[in-house]
Amino acid sequence: MKTANYDLMLTEGWHFHLGDVKRLRNNRHSSIYSFCKAGGALGKEEIFLTDNAWEAVRVPHDWMTALPYDKNAAPTLGFKTRTEGWYYIKVDLPEEEIAQARLVFEGVLGQTTVYVNGTVAGRNVSGYNRFTCEIASYLLPGETNLIALYVDGRTFEAWSYEGAGLYRPVRIEFREDVRIAGDDCFVRGEETDGAWSVRADLSVSGLTAESGMTVAYALLDPNGNAVAEGSAPADDRVALTLPVFDPLLWSPESPALYAFSCEVKDGERTIDRFSASVGLRTVEWTSDAGMYLNGKPYPVKGICGHQDHGGVGAAVTPAIMEYRIRRLKELGINAYRCAHHAVPGYFLEICDRLGMLVMVENRHFSVSEDAKQQLAALVRVARNHPSVFLYSLFNEEPWQGDERGYRIAKELRALVRSLDGTRAVTGAMNGSILHAVNASDALDVIGVNYYLRDYDAAHARTPGKAILGTENCPTYATRGEYKTDLSVPVYGGHGDDYARSFSESLTETMLCDRARPYDAGHFVWLGFDSYGEPHPHEWPSVMSHWGMYDCCGFPKDTAYLLKAWYSDALSVHVLPHWNHRAGDVVRVCVFTNGDTAELYLNGRSLGEVTVKDCRAEWQVPYERGTLRAVARRKGDEQEDSVTTTGAAVRLSVTDVTPRGYERDVRILNVSVTDECGRVIPDCADTVYFTARGMQILGVSNGDPNGQYATVGGYSLVRGGQSALLVSHELPLFHGRGQVILSDDRGSFTVRAEGLDPVTIGDAVLPL
Repeated sequence: MKTANYDLMLTEGWHFHLGDVKRLRNNRHSSIYSFCKAGGALGKEEIFLTDNAWEAVRVPHDWMTALPYDKNAAPTLGFKTRTEGWYYIKVDLPEEEIAQARLVFEGVLGQTTVYVNGTVAGRNVSGYNRFTCEIASYLLPGETNLIALYVDGRTFEAWSYEGAGLYRPVRIEFREDVRIAGDDCFVRGEETDGAWSVRADLSVSGLTAESGMTVAYALLDPNGNAVAEGSAPADDRVALTLPVFDPLLWSPESPALYAFSCEVKDGERTIDRFSASVGLRTVEWTSDAGMYLNGKPYPVKGICGHQDHGGVGAAVTPAIMEYRIRRLKELGINAYRCAHHAVPGYFLEICDRLGMLVMVENRHFSVSEDAKQQLAALVRVARNHPSVFLYSLFNEEPWQGDERGYRIAKELRALVRSLDGTRAVTGAMNGSILHAVNASDALDVIGVNYYLRDYDAAHARTPGKAILGTENCPTYATRGEYKTDLSVPVYGGHGDDYARSFSESLTETMLCDRARPYDAGHFVWLGFDSYGEPHPHEWPSVMSHWGMYDCCGFPKDTAYLLKAWYSDALSVHVLPHWNHRAGDVVRVCVFTNGDTAELYLNGRSLGEVTVKDCRAEWQVPYERGTLRAVARRKGDEQEDSVTTTGAAVRLSVTDVTPRGYERDVRILNVSVTDECGRVIPDCADTVYFTARGMQILGVSNGDPNGQYATVGGYSLVRGGQSALLVSHELPLFHGRGQVILSDDRGSFTVRAEGLDPVTIGDAVLPL
């Protein structure tokens, strides 16, 4: 019997073709006959591979982001023309028996058909769920095997930019007949009358009555010390309860993680392994104090997030996602709503480790078999992660306020609870919560998008339930802009502009939360600007204007207004920048959670004022120099300042890749600064990127109205060398831009006219 038991990650070696492909050269009987038989669905392999143009790509890959903007395409979908495409990869296998092989896709955007050696191995209809194909019967040991995918990206599931293609990890799991069925394993912390334990419900498949195999297990505390270890007879179902004394509890402020691992053993030989991180924490929803975490009232200070990022679209790697979560935590955010999609396991692992509560969300409000399979896949991925504290079944569904919505919500909730009975279930309703029968009646927590005016009546109608603001106060702002001009369109950064047609302001939302004990908190819309849904605008806006950060992760001034509301520590931020014209009278604003704020111009006090609703304001005649704000609260004080910048003298490149991800991607922030390192706030210079030995995966500058190319370039062969030389350009937006590189080692150079170039890696390359 073979002993190979491993995962083969399929990251490199993929080839992509935009559009449909040729699979037949003629319509003769023999060709059609073979095409309809096992192994023939791709036509003859040489036709499939050589009669079509293929581009070498790596996973994750979003082909939509590389397409040009099309003014005639749908604004909501990001002005991108949706298309179809094909992928293939060749996999060489060793000459050994293959007992079990499972092809696992964490997500493919578009309706997908999977082919293995020319036979249809599986289909999937949604882009957000993990799906698998059992492929052992189709594989040839010791030979080259062909895996291909047809992805119909013409379909869409959301009303914002989705992207298309292999945007999440792909792998083949090779296992023996006996294996741990990881999707059916559920590991979590439990507390009963003050006593803590780790409960592990494990599933082992392929056992025979005479196997005599065992499950060896171990639990380590956050410091790596053994808490429990032992073994139990292997069975289809193995239930373990491991007591934990002196527990270290998990919270966003202190994300302590225990490590559970187990092995199926045949004597001394290990057959299969499974591991999970465990956070010991309790979550309770009540109508008197909203939510309790670990026995104490804990307000949800949340943010909503789409899954795309500037330049790379939906092809967001773990490094990019960690960069985004770390940025959000800087604002005092403790909870993330996945709007409106299931997420991959690596996203939840990051949130477990960094300390971010997650509300995972179901995409399709339906009880069809496909929809229930998608929801079940979501729960199986989410339930082994302590960061997940709430499930959401839907978002703003037209049937939410009638009997149909109630029945669907009730059935979906029952499905969730059958797989995970430890977490509450909600749904994001925009209105209808006062209807005689509505979906919230089937839910554990009443989730409300906007509609603050209905809170009190909803609480009176269902006094035993907490209310959670699942989507609130989208605030328009454009990084670096301080006057709203809808003809462009751009928005000032003072926090004045919000979606008045359907929402309340940020201030109104926060005051509502603080005045109502049953209000568990809110999820603010939106964490980062995202492609598509530029509501209420169309061309030239290609992305939303609602993010606290732009699409690159550069903060807007409104991010600091949210921080003032969300942070416990004293915070202060002064705006605008201090580059103006002589004679201007400037509206100066300070965002702070202090009691008072005092403003100084070139050392002269312009007065101390009482802070109201996290802001203080002055009208200041402009003069060059430094504007400094000091916030004070109960003996504590913090300050922030802005200074008039000098001439542009250098390019600055900062590597913001989270530590430990250097072999994933490189995230580089680019800016033009003066001699003191201050970013020039009105700089719109074009910068030129040159890379050798690495790929430019995407570039962006955060401009919501920018239709520049985000990926692309050209390849050159010089002096007989096959080294790849790629160039790209990007206009800076208010002095800033971002480039994301592949993990390949090489050199990367940034240039701008009149400034010295900056190189990372090898020597500077000539343009």
